[in-house]
Amino acid sequence: MSQTRPAVSPNLFAQLIDSAPDRVRRRLDRNPLVAADWTWSWKDDIWSIDTGGETVSLPSNHIGVMDRVGCTCLLSPNCFHVLACLATLEVTADEDAQTLSDDASADEESAAAPPVDDMTLSEKQIRALGELDARLGQLLAVGVANAGLVVQSGLLRAVHQCRAEALHRAASLGLRAVAGVQQFRARAAESDPAQLAQDIADCLETIRHLQGPAVDPFWIGTARRRQLPVSPRKLHGLFAEPVITDSGFAGAIVYLLGEDDQIYSASDVRPGEAQLARNAYRGGIDVGAMVKSARDLARGRYLGTDLTASCDGRLGKGKSVKIVEQGSSSWRSEAVLRRFHTSLLDQIERVYSNTALPADARPAGWDLLFITGEVAGALGPELLLNLSQGSYLRLAIANEHEALAFRENLRILSHAPGLQLQVIARLDLQQPLVAAALAVSPVNHDATDAEQPSLDLSENWSDRVCLGYDEIQRKFLLNAERRPVVLSSQSSAQVDDPLAAFGRRWTAMALSGVAHQRSGAQSSISTEINWLKQQGFPTAAALLNTVYLCEARNVTSSSDTFLASSLYLRSCRFALAEAAIRQTLT
Repeated sequence: MSQTRPAVSPNLFAQLIDSAPDRVRRRLDRNPLVAADWTWSWKDDIWSIDTGGETVSLPSNHIGVMDRVGCTCLLSPNCFHVLACLATLEVTADEDAQTLSDDASADEESAAAPPVDDMTLSEKQIRALGELDARLGQLLAVGVANAGLVVQSGLLRAVHQCRAEALHRAASLGLRAVAGVQQFRARAAESDPAQLAQDIADCLETIRHLQGPAVDPFWIGTARRRQLPVSPRKLHGLFAEPVITDSGFAGAIVYLLGEDDQIYSASDVRPGEAQLARNAYRGGIDVGAMVKSARDLARGRYLGTDLTASCDGRLGKGKSVKIVEQGSSSWRSEAVLRRFHTSLLDQIERVYSNTALPADARPAGWDLLFITGEVAGALGPELLLNLSQGSYLRLAIANEHEALAFRENLRILSHAPGLQLQVIARLDLQQPLVAAALAVSPVNHDATDAEQPSLDLSENWSDRVCLGYDEIQRKFLLNAERRPVVLSSQSSAQVDDPLAAFGRRWTAMALSGVAHQRSGAQSSISTEINWLKQQGFPTAAALLNTVYLCEARNVTSSSDTFLASSLYLRSCRFALAEAAIRQTLT
């Protein structure tokens, strides 16, 4: 049985970096994940790490103090071996290391808490934000690729200071940025440079919102997800979606439609391997006192009182919640059909209207589309869905992990051109008319047409397929082709991103630093600036010119330019994609 490795406190890790000799820090900077190749063994709540000459001991729980951390070498604990071992661990605050189930006990108390009006920060909070802002500016000045342990230590100390002053959102985003820096410098497979750049920008955006005279409490954040009373009364299970992340989390999320026309979610996601996602589908998710598998929860109909939910629609688990099952849900019910009968243009407008909100403030299911269409065939790994009047939607694979059924299910469905389906899919915000298919249900067809393809599902599937979990057998398809119907790529043209080059420059600014952008790129940047002007993007051209003119020693200017570029790219790309969709559908 494998044991999850502990996490380490940002403040403790920063203290160890600061106290380590320069030669130790330089040695670890050259090989940040050297300890990953050492032999780790767990016994009696203690991790023992054989370095090949010495032995490091670590506790199995969250490491916030040095009481149970040691090494057999003479320099312990300020030695290379201890620092190298801690560098391989996830850096989290103590409360972040707790399991998701800990939130359940706080639901009742937080649900009763009244809303907080705009507030003013204290002087200590303002200083903590200023320190985090300066450290992020330093990171952008030198670049992620050059951000050694000293830069990371300063950022971790600033994160800890924000956490101590209850600036939870800034601290959380700062930790995500530190984790991304460590992954990039270690050349980890899960490293995502574009997401790292976005995490840095999100942290800077939070800091700027907190620097006004009156602050919206959302930007401050909370240590625990806050639950507030909601009154959907009736809940209709829609589908279950598997979760497998690069950061090591897995599980399942179930989406439910409330009588108030809001979408809610219930989940079981925790640190672990991909098999957890499969287990969660058959395991248990609790809502109040009710515990059901994700598979059954997604297909049930419920009546609830005293329900609570977070601002992003996650249902609470408090003891006061009362909920009972009332049979199976159906996509043919009036509440669900209203979603499918809403025009695609109106649904897309609703999705893009939510993009102005920060990602963690968007409601559950905010990017879901409810579509009815006819299978046209396979377009590469995607399934092409004929909507109407010659318009098509490309259904993409939501998650490519081999443990999931997304790819194979889309391939099987491509055997049945003409099959009419209801589809729930997640819109790709930057690719016009591309959506990740999450669940499907067959449309009742004319029984007199014996040649029309149909999907005959098992009775206990409640007439729907959760594409990540349920496996469509070939025998379920009636009147289908023997082989997949593969379409020409000309059936759906790709749309080029006119801001792609600017986006790469923005990401490169985070990775290589401001000074590197200024040196050695004058000719190519000038060409790109002129091209952006010719294409009608004068703001992008001005921002790119500002990136080039930024000086590494001007930390504030670097941060402001980086953030402004991020906000422009986000809003402009969304606007371009939405416009392309409208042009296609009208």
